Amino acid sequence: MARWFFLNSELKSPKGCAANDEFVAYPMGSELGVIVYRNGEVSNRWEDGTAGVPEDIRELADDENSLHKPGINEDGSWREVIVDDDETLVRILR
Repeated sequence: MARWFFLNSELKSPKGCAANDEFVAYPMGSELGVIVYRNGEVSNRWEDGTAGVPEDIRELADDENSLHKPGINEDGSWREVIVDDDETLVRILR
């Protein structure tokens, strides 16, 4: 079992969603957002693509409950999912 983030519209047809799809978290005190993958893994990249996110900012990004898709103004939520060994979505549990 895993925990993935989905936009509301993606829940209608989630089969095309992948663990490494990119979202942006805006941790408090940070002017730029941090790239966070659908599976919750926080990257070392800022939203503009540059590398070098300090560890304290990465920790704050990891605590963010709300993620955003660049260019899309839509809410989303975390869901418990079952994935196979390749981290391909099998089904959403809730």
